[in-house]
Amino acid sequence: MTALQGYTGNATSDIAPNHKMGLQLESPLLAASGCWGFANEYSDLVETRLLGALITNPIKWNPSKNVSGQYAQAVPGGIALQDGLPNPGLHGAIRRFGNKWRHMDCPIIVHITVNDKYQARKCVDLLEELENVIAIELSFRHDEDPRAAAATVATAAQGLLPVVVQTPFSRTLEFTALAEDAGAQAVTVSSPPRATLKSGNSWFDGSLYGSGWFTHALHNVYKLRQETTLPIIATGDIHSVTQIKAMLSVGAQAVQLQSLVWIDPQKVNTMLRLWKA
Repeated sequence: MTALQGYTGNATSDIAPNHKMGLQLESPLLAASGCWGFANEYSDLVETRLLGALITNPIKWNPSKNVSGQYAQAVPGGIALQDGLPNPGLHGAIRRFGNKWRHMDCPIIVHITVNDKYQARKCVDLLEELENVIAIELSFRHDEDPRAAAATVATAAQGLLPVVVQTPFSRTLEFTALAEDAGAQAVTVSSPPRATLKSGNSWFDGSLYGSGWFTHALHNVYKLRQETTLPIIATGDIHSVTQIKAMLSVGAQAVQLQSLVWIDPQKVNTMLRLWKA
């Protein structure tokens, strides 16, 4: 028996069984948004055909330029990445990456971040037309108004594609309940923790990556499994097979691999092969 065998679920599992299209995954190991790029950037290093799906970098409705200042900063046990990186907007992303998504050797989940339900509706209409896109992952700011977020999720859920809601790190329970009531098919628990760091004479906010927050993430999944019937996709900057097993054991249906792909792509390949063995 390999290190990952023996867990519930078949080689092919549907984590949106009540959705009209379902969300079939050949593996529970997914490429996390924000770490793997928009399409095939890691295809020369990682056997992407063994992923359950690749989740794109976050895509906004409107394009934006990058913010000024330092992009990344090392912290004990990890790295903080500044918010506000260049974003092609959804139309630009489809022009640049749509054909790549179509020909990727794993399914694509497009991660979108929108300002309101009207942008959500326009995004859904475009993404439904794309080949090999199997779902949408929606994310929200940590200070998002819950009523606006609920309206956005409900609007997106009216489309043909399954909707996964990525919960803000500090508001997991609130946004999971919101997602369930609004018709989402699953939740990602959660977005990375927030970090505020000084760069020269200024400060920047960003996302914190590193294996140090795994135990907190595991606790969130463990507690949440007792509060919701929605399928849970776990994050937590997983860096080992043991951590994958722990997340699946406490109730996650799938896990996302994050910064490990920057550090040790071959270890990612080892994990993917173990699941398929």
